[in-house]
Amino acid sequence: MPAHAVLGLLALLLSVLAALTSLVYIGVPRTRRALRWPVVVLGVLAMTTIVFAGEAGKTLLTAVESLGSSEEVLAAQTHGHGSDALTTSVFLLLASTLATVWGPLRPTRPAGGTAARWWAAVVGVLAVTTLVSAGVVLGHALEAVTAGNPAWQVG
Repeated sequence: MPAHAVLGLLALLLSVLAALTSLVYIGVPRTRRALRWPVVVLGVLAMTTIVFAGEAGKTLLTAVESLGSSEEVLAAQTHGHGSDALTTSVFLLLASTLATVWGPLRPTRPAGGTAARWWAAVVGVLAVTTLVSAGVVLGHALEAVTAGNPAWQVG
């Protein structure tokens, strides 16, 4: 199994966990004290594994482009573009989460306020975007894997 497959699955899992934890952090104020560090750590781990998965993916893409069929190459390139979108959403989620957990939504700050609502909305939108991107990337990954394996294709 290519390293990219393992790292990619780990990156997807951590991205989803980071997004879900962020949603709980912004949506349930009483959890903020307990979730402050897990939100940050999950975001950093997600971003780190995405970088490593991306590097391994470039190596795999080069191999597919030189050895694969046109269908395999197209599926791998489509997966790569979706992965770029996931990388962007996780990076923005991490940046906004870092600004939020030490800013308007820090555990010691009273709930409410315009800044807190705006930041909660930003983090919420980015978390949902990350969840959607993760689903799309997973779908494209499955298409890329099955593109060269007729026995796995359904239909």
